[in-house]
Amino acid sequence: MAKLNGGHNFTFLAGFNYEQSVYSNLTAQRNGIIYGDADDISLALGQSITTTGGYQKWAIAGGFYRVNYNFRERYLLEVNGRLDGSSKFPSNQQWAFFPSVSAGWRVSEENFWHVSPKAISNIKLRASYGSLGNGNIAPYAFNEKFDITQSGRVINGIRPQTTRQPGVVPAGLTWETSTTANIGLDFSALNGRLSFAGDMYRRQTKDMFTKGPTVPEVFGTTVPRGNYADLKTTGWEVSLNWGDAFTLASGPFTYDVRFVMADSWAEVTKYNNPDKDLSDYYAGMRVGEIWGYRVEGLFRSADDIANSPSQANIPNTNTRKNYPGDIKFKNLDGDKVIYQGLNRVGNSGDKTIIGNSESRYTYGFGLSGDWNGIFLSTYFQGVMKQDWYPSAEARFWGMYNRPYNAYPAWQENNMFREELGNFDAYLPRLVGYVAQGTGRALQVANDRYLQNAAYIRMRTLQVGYSLPKRLIAKIHARDLRVYVAGENLWTWSPMYKWTRDTDVTNIYGSDRDLSGGTSGDGYNYPMLKSVSVGLTLNF
Repeated sequence: MAKLNGGHNFTFLAGFNYEQSVYSNLTAQRNGIIYGDADDISLALGQSITTTGGYQKWAIAGGFYRVNYNFRERYLLEVNGRLDGSSKFPSNQQWAFFPSVSAGWRVSEENFWHVSPKAISNIKLRASYGSLGNGNIAPYAFNEKFDITQSGRVINGIRPQTTRQPGVVPAGLTWETSTTANIGLDFSALNGRLSFAGDMYRRQTKDMFTKGPTVPEVFGTTVPRGNYADLKTTGWEVSLNWGDAFTLASGPFTYDVRFVMADSWAEVTKYNNPDKDLSDYYAGMRVGEIWGYRVEGLFRSADDIANSPSQANIPNTNTRKNYPGDIKFKNLDGDKVIYQGLNRVGNSGDKTIIGNSESRYTYGFGLSGDWNGIFLSTYFQGVMKQDWYPSAEARFWGMYNRPYNAYPAWQENNMFREELGNFDAYLPRLVGYVAQGTGRALQVANDRYLQNAAYIRMRTLQVGYSLPKRLIAKIHARDLRVYVAGENLWTWSPMYKWTRDTDVTNIYGSDRDLSGGTSGDGYNYPMLKSVSVGLTLNF
């Protein structure tokens, strides 16, 4: 660190990192063990001996630096840089440089700032721009690999070794680069009782390592993962804190209130899908969008069916006939058939965007207080907007999935039954496999059974008491606290009226690498509630 005349301050940091991983294995197997508890291969008498092995090695290295400058704690500047290398990439793509810069201006330290500290005591503007690299891929992904195995045929008394053609490798493989621009504002006011921090950002992710584009069946093999996509993410986040103290019943009462909220949305800006088929990612796609059909209700009669567009392309039964109680899909393109057209953007027939599976407007707020040794703190967390359509294997469907499945209790009075005349029931008439068969009426996404997965959860709650100093002084202790604490004690979600045993926080996992995949559907391990009693004692 260097301090120069006039209030100029510099700090400099430089370093180097290196990491290497070597993995090897050797497995030997022989049949005909002498007795069941044998744990050594020499105690087996069989003539069939199998050995396998494996080896992989990779290394990463990098140099980095950071330079900080500030002028009288008024103007702040930080410059960073990383030069990273990885053996997981081809030799001409192993090294990449990732710079970043951030600046801050403490407006409240300027000579022209004459606002009373009782009103605003600190205000700072921030901005940053920088990039980072992601090289988290499998080693040898750019190499053609031959698997050597033993043939199942015996030739001249032996089983010869065989190999087969290697899988296709990506044409090029390089670092995934994420570049983020950010602006922010920090301030505190009212003698420090109120503080605020807010940020807005735009992130451009280039050369994303993800699954390859869809190819014709005649391609003959699996498309390799590679740098096939670009993604643009826009978001913001804010935090607000209020803390104060006053006298309550002759005792000091201190409290603190905290609130945070964030939102982001991502758009695919490049993907090798020129026709924009909805079965794949495409340029202009909002990540998480759910394409499906609109539903007008349930068919009430044979005349209702006869006077509606044909629904044969989304069958309820193998005969593709409709009956009262079946789903009535809405005709959006004006023809006489409910269908998806070419299943492309601009030619999707009656399919349209009905929701989005990404979580939006995530938030949290906490409360804490202390009065005469009694203290309490709690924190709530949740999501304000998220859509979820149950998959074919979701427990949500019960016997609509398979007729031998368990019968969810909530379905009993919400199912169409013509003899009862409940034409406005939530669920259609009971037909097995209608949620399981590909392309059937409940397997395809529709807005009638699209679930609102927003939720709020009490993450933590703690109540306790700190014994007075005069009492614990007798045992020469500095403080003694007893408390009761709970985690995940309460959750509410509008989805719970249909699926009370589903943990809404685990419906969708992180999918920012565009790798696909979901979780949840009622089969994930539920969030556990816990209650504990504790005591802390310090001397």
